[in-house]
Amino acid sequence: MIVERTMTRRLVTVEPDASVEKVRDLLQQHGVRRIPVVEGGQLQGIVSEGDLRLAEGREQKEKTVVADVMTESVITVAPKTTVEQAAMLMADNKIGALPVVTTEGELVGMITDSDVLNALLRCMGVGAGAARLELLLPDRPGTLAPVARILGELGANIVSVLSTVGEEGKKLLVCRVTTNDLESVLNALTQAGFEVLSAEEGLE
Repeated sequence: MIVERTMTRRLVTVEPDASVEKVRDLLQQHGVRRIPVVEGGQLQGIVSEGDLRLAEGREQKEKTVVADVMTESVITVAPKTTVEQAAMLMADNKIGALPVVTTEGELVGMITDSDVLNALLRCMGVGAGAARLELLLPDRPGTLAPVARILGELGANIVSVLSTVGEEGKKLLVCRVTTNDLESVLNALTQAGFEVLSAEEGLE
């Protein structure tokens, strides 16, 4: 999944000469924590609640404009950046959002930690009404194929698959499947020698 399929496109923005008071009102009105600063469609910086708190101590703060307090050095991503890469950038830099800009510097969206979480939930098939299975598999090539074959033979449709490191060097497989007979699926997997760690019926 790439950023442009997940990002927020309808943005609240301000220009560099906007007043700090205007930004404060916009943050409160729209329930956001940061606002991109744009001029002529080009990203100039970003202003956050933290920037405004720093501005509160300035003299004549009613004359302070966004350009005086915004963060100019902004970490950005391109529309074709993967969501995983965006998530790593946010985690590594301890930030909650990234502006999405084209190669020409045009701001086209924002991807936030909430957007990343929602993308993860969709990739995992959460909310699809599918049963959730956890299997422990040998960590070697080809171990997923017999699982998929068993599920296919029983008419179970694979909604999502997630693989990670399991116990004792094995592979932990978390998959969601739609099936009318979860018990038969579990019996077939167990009889084939697969270790089923947990199974939950699907919830709408």
